Amino acid sequence: MTVSPEQLAAYADGELDEITAAHVRRAIEDDPALAQELAKLSELRSMLAARFDPILAEPVPERLHQPIKSAAKVVNLADVRSARQQLWQRPQFRLGAGAAIAASLVVAVLVGGRGGTPQGYADRQLAAALDTSLSGETAPDGTRMLLSFRDSTGAACRGYAAAANSGIACHDDHGWKLKALGAAGKQQTTQYQQAGSPDAAIMAAAQDMAAGPAFDTAAEAAARKAGWRTGK
Repeated sequence: MTVSPEQLAAYADGELDEITAAHVRRAIEDDPALAQELAKLSELRSMLAARFDPILAEPVPERLHQPIKSAAKVVNLADVRSARQQLWQRPQFRLGAGAAIAASLVVAVLVGGRGGTPQGYADRQLAAALDTSLSGETAPDGTRMLLSFRDSTGAACRGYAAAANSGIACHDDHGWKLKALGAAGKQQTTQYQQAGSPDAAIMAAAQDMAAGPAFDTAAEAAARKAGWRTGK
C-alpha cells in the first residue's frame, strides 16, 4: 500500500478507520523511511501541543464576553470553548507530512528593501508585528503570530502568517531577517484539504530550524521584554 502524506498525518492523529489504519501500520512496519516520517510528525505535534494547549485552556477574554452578553441568543461559554478546541483538532488543521509541507515553503530570496528596510529584512509594518504581538495574537495589520523559538545560533525566531504570505523571521542587530517565505497552500479536494496549509508548512520549517522547544507564554513574554535579543 502506498501511504500518502495526508494518510500518514491522519494516522498520527488517530483519525483513520480501523481497516485503513491497519494497512498504514503494516506499511510503516515495512518501510523505515515511513516510520521515520511518522516519528517527525509525532515530535512536531508535541511541540505544537506544548505551545497551543495553554492557549486553549485560557478563559474566554472579557472582550468576547461582552458581545455574547448583549446578544439575544443565550450562548453557553463552555460550549464555545469546546468548539474552539474541536476546531483545532479538525483534520483541516492537522499537519501534513514532510515532503508535502516542505514543498509549500521556499527559502527567502529577496531583491532589495523598501522604505529604508535592509535587503532581506521585514519591512516596518511586519517588524512592528513581530516586535509586539505574542503567539496566537493578530496584529492591527492582520499579521498572526504562530510561534517563537531559538535557532542554533541562539537568535529569537518567529513564525507568522500574513495576508500576502507566511514566513519565519529571526532577530539580529539589523532587525528581523526573513529566513523563509511560504505561499498560500493550494486547496485540496480530499477530507484532509488543509494538510499542506501555510501554517503547517511554517510549523514544519520551524521544527527543522529550532534548537529547542517553542517558547511557552512566559518565555515569549520575557523575550519580548528583552527586545528579542540573542540568547543561549
